[in-house]
Amino acid sequence: MIEKSENAIKMKIFQKGQVVIPVELRRKYQLEIGDVIKVTPTDDGILLKPSLKKVKKESLTDQLYGIFSANAKNRSRITKKDIAKTTENGFLSGWMK
Repeated sequence: MIEKSENAIKMKIFQKGQVVIPVELRRKYQLEIGDVIKVTPTDDGILLKPSLKKVKKESLTDQLYGIFSANAKNRSRITKKDIAKTTENGFLSGWMK
């Protein structure tokens, strides 16, 4: 349930104390699923404030595979030599058929 008045937006509190942040505000403040916000009591009410996002360095595997990257992290790194050997074996096995 959303009710707007001037700059304020009235929202309904759901069963578990959850409040939905409207999409236009999530976009404006670049809030994404899993982000942390600070909840601060003030004299005027409750202040919700985005926490500073930590820039974490992700490997290319992390970026491409997301939740599956945990599996890839435990594997040894593939070297150029491994790639060359596998490519050579692939070509040779294809030619010998």
